[in-house]
Amino acid sequence: MPIDHRAIQMRILGALNAHNYDEWETFVTEDYTEEYPQSGEVIRGRKNVRAVLENYPGGLAKLSLDVSMARMAATEARWVKTPTFTMVRVEGSGNVGTAAFKARYPDETVWWVINLYELRGDLVAKNTAFFAPLFEAPEWRKPYAERSEAMPKP
Repeated sequence: MPIDHRAIQMRILGALNAHNYDEWETFVTEDYTEEYPQSGEVIRGRKNVRAVLENYPGGLAKLSLDVSMARMAATEARWVKTPTFTMVRVEGSGNVGTAAFKARYPDETVWWVINLYELRGDLVAKNTAFFAPLFEAPEWRKPYAERSEAMPKP
């Protein structure tokens, strides 16, 4: 039976949105590792990752990852639409997957988050996360590019 990567990601995001870290822990392995290549950090163990979530400066806003009206359209490459019409992609094959979503931080900024994850059974064993804020295209590039309809303006 194929792994339902969408269902896994939706459960994880639901627990994070509710700040239910006890539930979140049930979706990751005890030796779960989270890597942040942009800062060079590796956080080992689900207890340490949970501590990062619980001690985020200013606290994480509840429902900052909006999945309340997510819908699926497609089979292998999966696209999810949130109420603000932000496209979120969840794609996986076997024990590896990629999830792209937008997150609203406590300061109201919106960031893209890309997770490259590995499963061990039904649990996430490793996640490599990339974060990037929305930004306006530079003026010099505008004559050569067009705005994607799928991408919101910053």
